[in-house]
Amino acid sequence: MPLIRRAFTLIELLVVIAIIAILAAILFPVFAQAKAAAYKTSCVSNNKNLGVSFLLYGTDFDDILPSPGGGTRIVDPPNGRVMTGWNQTNADGSGGGIWPYVKSRSATSAKGNIYSCPEATDYTGVIPPNTPIWEDFQRNYIMNDYLRGSHPGTFVTNVLSTTPQQPVSFASGISTTQVPEVASVILLYEGSQRTDGGTNRNGAPYHRRTAGISSRPAFTIGFPVGFHSGRRMSNFLYLDGHVKTIAPGTTWTADTNDEMQTINPFTWTNACVPNVESINCGSGRVDQWNPQIGSVVYP
Repeated sequence: MPLIRRAFTLIELLVVIAIIAILAAILFPVFAQAKAAAYKTSCVSNNKNLGVSFLLYGTDFDDILPSPGGGTRIVDPPNGRVMTGWNQTNADGSGGGIWPYVKSRSATSAKGNIYSCPEATDYTGVIPPNTPIWEDFQRNYIMNDYLRGSHPGTFVTNVLSTTPQQPVSFASGISTTQVPEVASVILLYEGSQRTDGGTNRNGAPYHRRTAGISSRPAFTIGFPVGFHSGRRMSNFLYLDGHVKTIAPGTTWTADTNDEMQTINPFTWTNACVPNVESINCGSGRVDQWNPQIGSVVYP
């Protein structure tokens, strides 16, 4: 009697395909969550490594940290620019700030750049020829702009049509010994980028003066935004070196929301009022941007 080979029926094939589809529907979100968790862990690790670099810098420079950087004019020398930023080229052309303690970066890739969360946007702009190796273009980590030897307040530096020249102390970082609560003051944070993947060196929730187009349209470039847990949470590095994952809107209190409406009306109107991405502006119990130094006007 000949051997009869029995093939799968159409119904059996459809059942198998349905089972595979169900398993895929169950597992794909799990894989996505695992990937997001890995990115978040990598982001925390980058922050901690940068925190160590800041501490090493402070050890070598009498406990003075590098300044947040930026382009505000200083009084001495006349029309001089701040050139001591945490990741800015020195006046003599050498790599400045914490670069000697890091010596690692990717100019374009978020996943390969220690100055960025892996979930941030890659850099797609043009990199000029002969660019020094320490100059980063892709980045979403930003230094708290209030961590300076002196600060006239963000209304002066960001709102006035012409920012008055500032004393040399504006170009200097602070000493952690000046700060009453180092564990409660933000050093670095994850901020909104430009559409080409770059962002500010220095910033805060009130910071608004930046050229370019924001990749998060409701927020000004450099505003603290979420990159994790459905864009609701973000990693923050504090002055004492620890990293915390919290909702960005909880890093300041409602006490300064009136000032935010004046200094950064765009973000207030387009993000805070409609509560875009559940930002909950000013919902914190403690303000984590103010170093509480007499020479720093806040906000």
